[in-house]
Amino acid sequence: MLFRTIGAACAALALLAAPAAAAELTFRADLNGAQVPTVTGSNATGTALVRVDTAAQTIGIDLNVHGLTLDDLYDHIIHAGMGPVHLHLYAANGDISLLVPFPYGASYTQTADGFALAVSDYSYAEGAAVLRSQVSFEDFVASLGTDFVYLNIHTDRVSDGEISGRLAPAS
Repeated sequence: MLFRTIGAACAALALLAAPAAAAELTFRADLNGAQVPTVTGSNATGTALVRVDTAAQTIGIDLNVHGLTLDDLYDHIIHAGMGPVHLHLYAANGDISLLVPFPYGASYTQTADGFALAVSDYSYAEGAAVLRSQVSFEDFVASLGTDFVYLNIHTDRVSDGEISGRLAPAS
């Protein structure tokens, strides 16, 4: 009986110590200039699919934007080594944290009426380091699916972000 109790206790401890199951989380954002926090009146629109791999701690994005070209993107941010497309956390208390930028480069392509961005397996830690973000990957994942995580596109016209969209779990 003692051995069964010890065995059961060891099995329970092993389950508690095991890492949580890894998952790929998928979110969608519909971007425009008419929603809080970036009410700009812009006619540009976009759709994004954001994938987060919790085991590899990476992020992927497929973004299509209409009405903004690569020439419209915020030059200052591009030259600073950050990308003009970011994930932001808008906290309930009004604080804004930059979570992850998508650095400008070959992953940005011009389309007939806008641009596209396609990134796979981008390290959250690498992106956070670019921004000197103090938001851990675990806190980032915990914030996903709330009303406070937005994808924002910064342009020369509206440097704070011309269009944005809230990340919501993809169905």
